[in-house]
Amino acid sequence: MKTPQVILILVAIAISAALYLMPIAPIAEAANAEAAPVEAYDILADITEIKNGLDSGALANIARWETASTTENTDSIIAYYDLIRKPIGSSYYAQKRAEKSNTSEHWAEAGQRFLLNAKYMGSPVQKTVWFAEARTCFEKALELDPENLEVKVDLGVCLIEGSSFLGTPPMEGIGILKSVEQKDPTNIKVLINLGYFAIKSGQYDKAEERFNQVIEIDPKYAEAYLYLADLHEKQKKYPEAISDLEKFKSLLEDPTKAVEVDEYILELSKNI
Repeated sequence: MKTPQVILILVAIAISAALYLMPIAPIAEAANAEAAPVEAYDILADITEIKNGLDSGALANIARWETASTTENTDSIIAYYDLIRKPIGSSYYAQKRAEKSNTSEHWAEAGQRFLLNAKYMGSPVQKTVWFAEARTCFEKALELDPENLEVKVDLGVCLIEGSSFLGTPPMEGIGILKSVEQKDPTNIKVLINLGYFAIKSGQYDKAEERFNQVIEIDPKYAEAYLYLADLHEKQKKYPEAISDLEKFKSLLEDPTKAVEVDEYILELSKNI
């Protein structure tokens, strides 16, 4: 099991996906090429497909919640789609709730849901739509709460992760993250993300500096040790990676996760 898999399995944090950097065809070639048909995507088709797989009782509940159309009932729909592990449904209704309430909190949550979908699921066409929806939601949240640094971080991550789908330069998102760091140098969320993207770009020294900053701020922030383990493994510093994982394990409360870490430590120790 590789360290990125450990990250996904043990902590399931939103920042552990790779950047999607897709090449763009030269203008001259694109002009001469026959235009390919654009695949249409409608999120409601996904919702319909999910509903087609539900039993009559579940459909009746959803219909009742949709008819009542109150915030409480929308919450129930979101919770139900979460329960059956259909995050597209949850994201769609979270966005509908945000449209009704028009609160920064609800827009931010909808954006976070779409961003997770775009990073971990879907075809390129779906990803393009989901990244765009996430960006729109974060921007609406910031319109209502311009100084919300957490949402600014989310927007920055969205622009970086979705750069090839949105047509935005990754540095636009990096610039947002660095602006947050300037305003709040102790913001763990932005430091972790800057560290992660530094790893992706091969800037290992900068990445280590970010993660060590996080540990100085909060020595019990477990994920920082996990990222350091990933970093040290990439550098083939196996004793350091094992030490990082031991520290990470000491902060875990779930014995099952601790066993998984032990298994990975054993695997790393074979390289020493």
